[in-house]
Amino acid sequence: MFSFPSPRDLYNAVGVHSELAHLYAACVMGRPVAVQHSIRKALQLLATKPMALLFRPELGPAVAALAERYQQRVRELADWKPKSNNAFRQLVSLVQHLFDQYGNLPAWLLNAWTQPSLVEDGVNLPDLTLHLGWGRSLRSFAGLPVKLSKRLEHGMRQAPAGCTFREALRYAQLAARDALEWWGLVMESRLGRAPLLDDDFWLSVVDFFVAAPMVDPRHFGPVCDWIHQKRSVGIGPEPPQPGFSLKGRSMASVLAQAERWHQGQARERRRLGEVEPDANHRWTGLPVADFVDGPVRIEQLLTYGQLVAEGRALHHCVATYLQSCRQGRCGIFSLTVDGARALTLEVDASRKLVQVRGKHNRWMTAAESKWVNQWLDEARLVLSRHVHVAG
Repeated sequence: MFSFPSPRDLYNAVGVHSELAHLYAACVMGRPVAVQHSIRKALQLLATKPMALLFRPELGPAVAALAERYQQRVRELADWKPKSNNAFRQLVSLVQHLFDQYGNLPAWLLNAWTQPSLVEDGVNLPDLTLHLGWGRSLRSFAGLPVKLSKRLEHGMRQAPAGCTFREALRYAQLAARDALEWWGLVMESRLGRAPLLDDDFWLSVVDFFVAAPMVDPRHFGPVCDWIHQKRSVGIGPEPPQPGFSLKGRSMASVLAQAERWHQGQARERRRLGEVEPDANHRWTGLPVADFVDGPVRIEQLLTYGQLVAEGRALHHCVATYLQSCRQGRCGIFSLTVDGARALTLEVDASRKLVQVRGKHNRWMTAAESKWVNQWLDEARLVLSRHVHVAG
């Protein structure tokens, strides 16, 4: 792989889509000669082991990150023996062997090496792995987007395997509030999907809900959408209110205002029809297959008119996802039964189903979840643990 004088020569020899070509793109292309030399030595050592992970194109960036940091290992590769033929388990085991000096790296951080991106919320996860692997504290890592207390660090270390960095942080923040039962709802909401900005305010919204007796948790996400609109965009003729606060407000008034805003979106779009996007405006969409099983269909919505029609039929604000769909940050799908709209589904760019909502933002039923899970299997999608099924 390192002997070819140019990428073109390699591609001509092994093909553009070959496993070696993917590994070359991750480990060699665009890197300084000194870094290439270091990675080459590490890869030569890795190749002496029965490594399924070297032949999985999607793990190329992780292999490159591991090889680039190989000189900072705490144990020798010769002492590692793979206990599985599964490439992803091999990778996690190898990262732990090479970089976890004391055996206490969080499971979610080890598993993060198998994900499509090794940088989350500005945090370089391989660098964080080395930092914690040497026995240093999480809160002393220079690349954190928020300041951590000892209690939050403890909570993040206790977060379940499979979490992203943001999910682990939210887990810790809710654990500190004795409100872990809200974790899934928070992660399904704007607070879980948006970048880590203005955390103190958004956590005050969590506190507002946690403190309210007998409030249906399903309102949390829609209220967060209403608050975001009020603070960042403005509602109707009123300008944005970046200093908006829930202090002194009752839960009943907040829910009523949020509900009025959601119901008024279609009317507002019609009133401002002169600036509304073209209903026929189309985008490419995510490379995710649709689903058909008798009367049940799950189809990606690819025009603004389809988003508007979906929102009007199910009484929610999915049309506000226009820019995210256009920019490829997510795909919106509609589940219909005999042509009747039943569910709206959001899939993010990493092919994870992150949100499912029915009419008036209800959760999907057990029967609907069977169809959704069948689609996930066929389309090779991942289901977020935070997606709810009505019980």
